[in-house]
Amino acid sequence: MAALTGPQELKPTVPSPRSIKSTDLPKLADLYLHAYGDGTSPSDAEKAADRISAAFEGVHGTPIPQASLLTADAEGRITAAIITTERGLGTDGTRTAFIAELFTHPDHRRQGLAEKLLSHALQALHDTGHKTLAVTVNSANAAAIALYLSRDFRRLTPFAGNDD
Repeated sequence: MAALTGPQELKPTVPSPRSIKSTDLPKLADLYLHAYGDGTSPSDAEKAADRISAAFEGVHGTPIPQASLLTADAEGRITAAIITTERGLGTDGTRTAFIAELFTHPDHRRQGLAEKLLSHALQALHDTGHKTLAVTVNSANAAAIALYLSRDFRRLTPFAGNDD
């Protein structure tokens, strides 16, 4: 799925999303584990930490700090995060912004946090000259698909081979 970036109507919120810092990575890994796993296995915690570290080490493309954001609750606990990278698309070398990760703690879902992070990331990408933002979504993840479609993302389909 992909969408054009552009100016966003950012509603004032407290607290506002902020850029992810290297010191946030252990807490992000914990959030990732809670967002996607049961949190009971040490190997799962290691996998979550590896996944988050890999995103910031460039495994999914070059991280875009201005569009990699998090929200936190009043006690400073991270509640949701978006990690955005830039990578090559196709064979012509065109570089595109991608959402490597967008996740919310289960206790904080259905509060608009993912949509807020997505809006702020789209604005940051627009401000830094990126024209599009793409994401790969598991077809079984109806909530994520609904979020992206509500934000004017469009499904990308592979080009059919030309028999001419």
